[in-house]
Amino acid sequence: MNKEIKNISVAVLAGGLGTRMKSEEPKALSALLENPLIFYTVEALINTRKAFNVYRGYKHRVIIDKIGIVIGHKGESVKNYILKEKRFKVKGVLFDFAEQEKYLGTGDAALKALNMFTSAAGESSLLILPCDMPLIETKTFEDLIKFHLDNENDLTVLSVKAENPYSYGRILKDKNGHVKEIVEENELANYPKNIGEIKEINSGVYVIKLNHLKRLIKKIKPDNLKKEYYFTDIVNIFFENGLKTMCYTSFHKDEFIGVNSKLDLLDAQKALQKRVLRRLMDNGANFISDDNVYIGYNVEIGKNATIYPNVFISGNTYISNDVIVENGCVIKESFIAGKTAIKSYSILEEAFVMDGAKIGPFARLRPGSLILEGGTIGNFVEVKKSIIGKNTKASHLSYIGDALIGDGVNIGAGVITCNYDGVKKYETIIEDGCFIGSDSQLVAPVKIGKNSYVGSGTTVTKDVPEGSLAISRMPQRNIMGWALKKMKQKKTKKQKQDGV
Repeated sequence: MNKEIKNISVAVLAGGLGTRMKSEEPKALSALLENPLIFYTVEALINTRKAFNVYRGYKHRVIIDKIGIVIGHKGESVKNYILKEKRFKVKGVLFDFAEQEKYLGTGDAALKALNMFTSAAGESSLLILPCDMPLIETKTFEDLIKFHLDNENDLTVLSVKAENPYSYGRILKDKNGHVKEIVEENELANYPKNIGEIKEINSGVYVIKLNHLKRLIKKIKPDNLKKEYYFTDIVNIFFENGLKTMCYTSFHKDEFIGVNSKLDLLDAQKALQKRVLRRLMDNGANFISDDNVYIGYNVEIGKNATIYPNVFISGNTYISNDVIVENGCVIKESFIAGKTAIKSYSILEEAFVMDGAKIGPFARLRPGSLILEGGTIGNFVEVKKSIIGKNTKASHLSYIGDALIGDGVNIGAGVITCNYDGVKKYETIIEDGCFIGSDSQLVAPVKIGKNSYVGSGTTVTKDVPEGSLAISRMPQRNIMGWALKKMKQKKTKKQKQDGV
């Protein structure tokens, strides 16, 4: 049986100045767990489209065919982000943009949005929403659209019940449950006092039949205290014109945090962080604490990996199964393979750590570091743009930069690769099975041949052939009585100072 096709277009209002954010960047690009606010809105919309494509039990065939975005302040940067974001490149999803040059209110923004949908079919509906509610989930959009279509509504408002409805528009209904009007907070004085006690509030999300909206939107007038065009007025206009206006009430009030200030942004981040941790734990990750870690939205953590408190993991970091990340670690844009231990207070940036390696405590892996299987980078060791071979150990107080180090190498305490001459950087090569004694300096470019030894305290400036011992210490010379003589001189000097 062929199902009736229902086209749903989408308009995201992203043109606001966001003055309370105290930032020059567009509010839509404000960072939330390392993604812009608008990312979460668009991601949920794309996932809603996918959900309708997969779900076969619904009586209609719902197609979300276009996502239009109204831009304003520095809108080109919003547009560029949307068009360049790889995760938004989904077959069948078309993005379009309309500019709101003057900030005359949400009604004016919606009017600009309609310019993107002039060719939409007569029975199409428009899902219209702001960009600053990043926590609305795919399931909520699905249920809202189904409710709208199943009830053959002309306009559906997504509402939520709030214990403290302050600052939100109140939903007024008639005796049949149809929505008559949405009253904004600053207009409540013009209504009976009991209206302020209404708990059902407007989320700012609507599904509306496009043909009626195009016909009636110009009836919105700026006859309010702010002299702006309130899109909420469209509800009363639809109702007065005998059209069917209803609410779909969500019981997930945690999804409706509107981000209008830095404090709102922090509240949204806390809620989103809990959601991220829940997803990772559902997939098998362990967290010793859930209230003093930072895990970026794009981070992936495998089964039975354990994350200690006070850990910061960000970027496109991947942590595999059975990894332990101890307290105080910072990991950015890195790959950590299975059964690896990242010990306390280590810092990893754009690093790759292979199976069974041990990092830290107090180690630092800078960009371009690759630690192969079983490698050990110990306390106060810094590695930069280097490959550390299998089962190679650098356990204490060393700097390894621009180096290629083979398998089974032992690097003693205080070893330094001197890779920079003030103008250029050079490579150090240490082949398999070498032993580099403590407090040695390897002046690049230099190569230490396979199975060679470098004696402690040696400064290596020339290549070392395979199987050799390199040593540059001067012969030891003992001067008898030197220390006693020095002590006697100190004592005499002190007596003269004291006047003895």
